Amino acid sequence: MLKFYEPSGNFSPVSFLYFLLTSIIVLPLLALIYTYLIWYIPFVYVNLFITIGFGFAVGFAINFMVIKLGKVRNKTLATIFGVLSGLIALYFSWAVWVDLVFNVGEVYGTSRIGIATSNIKFFQVVQLALHPKELFLIIMEINESGTWGFGSTTVSGIFLAIIWIIEALIVLVLSVLAPIGQSTIPFCEHDNKWFKENELPAFNLISNPNEFIGYIENHNSDAFKELTKVPNSGESDHSIFTLYSSKKGENYLSIENKKMKKNSKGETEFDGNEFITYAMITSDFKQILLEK
Repeated sequence: MLKFYEPSGNFSPVSFLYFLLTSIIVLPLLALIYTYLIWYIPFVYVNLFITIGFGFAVGFAINFMVIKLGKVRNKTLATIFGVLSGLIALYFSWAVWVDLVFNVGEVYGTSRIGIATSNIKFFQVVQLALHPKELFLIIMEINESGTWGFGSTTVSGIFLAIIWIIEALIVLVLSVLAPIGQSTIPFCEHDNKWFKENELPAFNLISNPNEFIGYIENHNSDAFKELTKVPNSGESDHSIFTLYSSKKGENYLSIENKKMKKNSKGETEFDGNEFITYAMITSDFKQILLEK
C-alpha cells in the first residue's frame, strides 16, 4: 500500500509572534503600495490584476514569515493565518484609501478618464486605523456618493458595494493558497525542519500514471527504467519529479505530468496533472532518480 505524507498538525508558538510582526510591519506596507497603485491607475481591468497581485503578495508574506519560519504543519491554523492576514491587509488598505479621499487635490485628464492627485497624512491614517467604527461609517458615506465612475456615470450604492465585495473575496482567497500549501509540505518532526526540496530535471511524460503508481507501490524499480530526460521541456510534453528528503533518511515524491498545448494566440501552455503528491519512497528509489 502506497503511503503518503500527512502533516502532524503541530506548530511552533513563535509563529504567533511572526504573525503579529508581519501584521504590523509587512501587511501595512503592502496595503500602502496596493492602494496607491489602484488610486493612480484609472483602468478597471488593470486594477483587477493589481488586486490579484496584492492577494498573492499577502499570501506569500504570511507563507514565508509565518508558516515556513513558524513551522506551521497545521492546515486549519494556516488557513486562519491566511484569512486574518487578508482581512488585516484589506483593513489597512481601506484606511489608506479613505485618507487619500480626504486629501484629494487637482484632477487631471479628460471627460472620459482622469486621475485625482492625493497623498496620505501618516498620523491621519493611523487615527483612521485605530478607530474602526468611524472608518466604516466614512466608508458607508463614500459608498452613497461614490468617488469614480464610467464616463458621466458615478459608481455608487449596491453596485459599488458588490465591486468591493469581489475585491475582498479575491484578496481573501488568494491570501490563503500559499499558507495552506506550505503547511502540507513534508516536515521532519525528528529534526524539526522542513524536508529538503529537490526538483529534478524534466523527464518524459508518464503515459500510464496508474501503472506507474502500481510499480512504486510494489517497490518495483521498473517504474524508472523508461525515464529519459527532456532537454527542451518548454517545447514538449514532460513530467516533473520533486523529491523531499530529510537527514533521517525519509523520502517523499511528487510527480506532475505536463501536456503541451497552444492557446488562442498560438502561445505554448501546459496543462498540469499531479498524479502523485508526497508519496513515500525508499532510499534506493531516490538514488535511482538522482542518477538518471
